[in-house]
Amino acid sequence: MKPEKREQYRKLLLELRERVAGQAENVAESIQEDLSPTGNGSTAPVHLADIASSTVDADVRVLQTERGILSDVDTALVRIDDGTYGKCQRCGREIADERLRAIPYAGRCVRCAAAGDEPLSQDDVQED
Repeated sequence: MKPEKREQYRKLLLELRERVAGQAENVAESIQEDLSPTGNGSTAPVHLADIASSTVDADVRVLQTERGILSDVDTALVRIDDGTYGKCQRCGREIADERLRAIPYAGRCVRCAAAGDEPLSQDDVQED
């Protein structure tokens, strides 16, 4: 990958990281507000399981997803720095620009991503 294109992807990843980090922070704050026992007139101890709602459960899942994306973005930034960005981590082939524009933190080509964790066949292995 040419240095100019690599820098474009770095910028895209940094912008994505900033946006997702802000969203994750907002969701975390929302969870804290939802779990805050304010307004509880009782002096009985409150357990999180007693006040957790389906909204909080959904927010926790969103937060986990956003943290996963942040981790993937950070890993992609490391790949930019070490020169492996844009190459499939499974088969070594180039990842299509269309895929990287859609999912800039993608670490696998479409073929390998669709295959999941199935073992590679000899046809899948890139020959140098």
